[in-house]
Amino acid sequence: MPNKVEVGAKLKKTDAPSYILEVMELRTPEGNLPHARTRVCISHFDLGVRLYSVSALEDTRLFLPIGPLQAK
Repeated sequence: MPNKVEVGAKLKKTDAPSYILEVMELRTPEGNLPHARTRVCISHFDLGVRLYSVSALEDTRLFLPIGPLQAK
């Protein structure tokens, strides 16, 4: 089941559980797929802001929600 990506959602990488993303903003540039601006932390170290496609964040093979299961 895909993850629900919304502002405030927290996700972790399946192959690196200490790699944590928090969705800060959702945007869909004209003519492109939806993307999420995220704050990235690894083991409590802030790595700054990264842009991910929403389809990648929804893929449970790549990312899992932190906390209660979030379904779409």
